[in-house]
Amino acid sequence: MHLRVLPFLLSSLLLISGEDPFEAPRELQAFARQQTLNQPSVTGKVGALLRAFFAPPEEGGLGITYDNSFTRTPIEAWRDRKANCLSLTALCVAACRSVGLEARYGESLRISRWRRVGTTIRYERHIVAVVPTGAIGQEIVADFLPEVRRNATLVAPLEPRRVVALFYSNRAVELLEETKQEEAREAAFRSIQVDPKLGVGWNILGVVQRAQGQDAEAEKSFLKAMEADPRDGAPCGNLENLLRAQGRDAEAQVYRDRGLEVRKKDPFFNAFLAEEALADRHFEEAEKRIKQAIRLLSQEPDFHLIHARVCLALGKSKQAIKALEQARKWAMPEMQARLDAKLALLKGDKP
Repeated sequence: MHLRVLPFLLSSLLLISGEDPFEAPRELQAFARQQTLNQPSVTGKVGALLRAFFAPPEEGGLGITYDNSFTRTPIEAWRDRKANCLSLTALCVAACRSVGLEARYGESLRISRWRRVGTTIRYERHIVAVVPTGAIGQEIVADFLPEVRRNATLVAPLEPRRVVALFYSNRAVELLEETKQEEAREAAFRSIQVDPKLGVGWNILGVVQRAQGQDAEAEKSFLKAMEADPRDGAPCGNLENLLRAQGRDAEAQVYRDRGLEVRKKDPFFNAFLAEEALADRHFEEAEKRIKQAIRLLSQEPDFHLIHARVCLALGKSKQAIKALEQARKWAMPEMQARLDAKLALLKGDKP
């Protein structure tokens, strides 16, 4: 269960105040101490905390469920027993620190997602907690799954202020989806205020400005997003869409090419392009893109599922079966049963 970043509603008071959105709930320290009381090691303590987050209340846990409809503060996640990866990571970091563990934020570099929502393109990240074990070079990576993962080599550290900026940028998107444009604009400005060097805030401000019909301001914001983070292809795509809507096709193509160049080695971006091509019935292009995504990251089950859909669209049933088998190989256990059913159906229909 990986992130795909986003939403709940922060009050306008919080958006304009100096309050810390990652303030820990008062009950957290006692809960964390109770759960880790008989765990002498760092690994044992982190594992106990994560299990307790997901364990049902009758077993002494919080019973938290994954909910990507709203990015909650730790206090809201504690209250609602729901969270996405950003919310739960903030709760986890606070819990670890409350029992004396050093904990920091990180971004998993191999779990992300690109998707189009209306006329905008979103790049969704996966935020994790990283806890040093005390041994040189050894860290524990705790993500939204109720487990402990070792090997933090593919996790980039994130400064706390950057995580707070991502929180506000998520809120901006969520508020915009609820057509609360002025509040979304405030949240986007807060993201930029917290971390002006994070391009995400500028990109989302541009999306909000475009929704408000302020195309000239949106164009400037997308350009600032690219300046802040030249490696982010999302503002390239959003500026391309804006320019095409204005009939400025030659300029739009420049930003399309730039976006493709920036993300050509991003497996998730190639998967995004494959899905777009599949939706447009450009099956050969879709096959090319998804094969590139798989070459870059072969252990991502979603890529093999897309490949299976492309193969079916091309009438390649044998290849579709192989793709589904690969998806099953790398899928989480709860997904494997569903893939078994798909495989049985496909093999039964196979001439």
